[in-house]
Amino acid sequence: MSVKIVDITNKEVVFREAVARGFLRVDEETMSELMNNGFSGLGNAAAIAKVSAINATKMAWRYIPLLHPIPITYVEARVHYEKNGIEMAVLARTRAQTGVEMDALFGLFVGLLAAWNTIKGCSRTCVPEWVTNFMGQKVQSCGSSRVDGIFDIRVSNKVKSESGVGPGIEGFNDNAGGPPIITMFDVTMEPTYYGEASARGFIRLREETVELIRQGKVEKGDVIAVSKTAAIMAAKKTWEVLPLVHLNYLTYVNVDVRVVEDGVEVLVDTRNVSNTGSAMEAVFATGVALLTVWDMVKKYEKDEKGQYPNTVIKEIRVLKALKTPAV
Repeated sequence: MSVKIVDITNKEVVFREAVARGFLRVDEETMSELMNNGFSGLGNAAAIAKVSAINATKMAWRYIPLLHPIPITYVEARVHYEKNGIEMAVLARTRAQTGVEMDALFGLFVGLLAAWNTIKGCSRTCVPEWVTNFMGQKVQSCGSSRVDGIFDIRVSNKVKSESGVGPGIEGFNDNAGGPPIITMFDVTMEPTYYGEASARGFIRLREETVELIRQGKVEKGDVIAVSKTAAIMAAKKTWEVLPLVHLNYLTYVNVDVRVVEDGVEVLVDTRNVSNTGSAMEAVFATGVALLTVWDMVKKYEKDEKGQYPNTVIKEIRVLKALKTPAV
């Protein structure tokens, strides 16, 4: 099966806008800290999320393989703190021959992941548990996390117009404040670890779209092969996109893409030998795989108004994150 970027050479240049929204579920104690003090973990989660989202929106074409590089003319990112997590919205605009929704979705995902990375770590109420690592050794792991995962990534509005852009981000109150505290975790004195992580994500699609993937009839090509490749490449580039992630020595990445009844499930396993783990690499790879699926099938997911009423990345979660000292 061939793989291609769809030819848009002869399409008209018009104003385009898209708003993407999603949610990062966080434990209530951490959210209380963020709302009261403006920072938690490595600093101001909202500030790092917004900057990361804006930068990522401009670079989406580098990570979603079949996405056209288009001139992004405006990006806006907003954050709303809630009792149980962080809601985020990203607006992207362009004047081009193709839409900007995938760019907004990628920016949103990276923004939420940057917030996750800022506040991640074992919660104060963590109950340690013993688990088996990939080498068959019993190691102690934190049984819970401050972050439950990313949920409900969707396009809330999409505009295509010859006369101008749309209304922007409507009905979204940005209530995040706090001092501009941003730090990178110092791993200089950390020991070398054997790290391993697993992440899972799911995108809901229309039944007709799922069947096209099964039959290998998607116009852009082999959805499974392209999304797997995109995920592996993304895992190695996570440090480029997330400002507070260290350059990691990844030693293994495996991606499993499964077509299920109502969508596509992605599972990513990573291993590394470094001063830190590879959970963020696993999550980033999972999200890029899901967004690659979305990009390849978006033609079939749009309704008559060009919107995505059914398409949503329902969840992206860490299933396992372990670090075993290399002694």
